[in-house]
Amino acid sequence: MNRRRGVPVEPLQCGTCGANDVIQIELTLPDGTEVNFCSCHQCEARWWDRDGEPLELDVVLELARNTSA
Repeated sequence: MNRRRGVPVEPLQCGTCGANDVIQIELTLPDGTEVNFCSCHQCEARWWDRDGEPLELDVVLELARNTSA
């Protein structure tokens, strides 16, 4: 269960190794964009997404630099 929103959450699955041992951290960037950072404890794969769509790290970094609302 996602405590903050009170919505049941299915375990995330790693796209690299298939493990369900994944942590997801929800972040709001300076410009208000909401993104998720995911990390697999099994194989240490890491990825970002926004609204369920994958984001490359350089896109996340550019969004993080954008401070305009």
